[in-house]
Amino acid sequence: MTGADVTISATTDDAVLLGALLGAAHAAVYGYAVLGARLDDATRAEAALAQDSHRVRRDQLTALLVALGAEPAAPEPAYDVAAADEAAALGLAVVLEQGMALRWRDLVGGTDDVALRRLGVSGLQESALRATRWRLLAGVRPATVAFPGTG
Repeated sequence: MTGADVTISATTDDAVLLGALLGAAHAAVYGYAVLGARLDDATRAEAALAQDSHRVRRDQLTALLVALGAEPAAPEPAYDVAAADEAAALGLAVVLEQGMALRWRDLVGGTDDVALRRLGVSGLQESALRATRWRLLAGVRPATVAFPGTG
């Protein structure tokens, strides 16, 4: 099957993994809209880029699920995210990226499909890098974690 530049021969288990990823991507898109309101202009621009990246991945995951004949889940009407100030917004960005990294890691370890593994590694790298950037901005040290996506 083909979907969003990835040729796959996925299983039902792969569709479940992709569905979990899609749910996390919906939450990330929503969460970045919430936290962006608490950031200064320069940092808000970074949040907007991150949100755009998650939208692209969300659309890619949706296309893959459709190509598999699965029904992509719609976003929830709201998510349990809040950011009262800039520090909380930076912390929320880290949490969103850690959640995405966890789901990408699940895909990498849970599929036998090479194309999906490549997709998962790419997504995991993106989320790990963004989480590191948000930790740096929040003053969290160490800014990196040994195994992104471990929880």
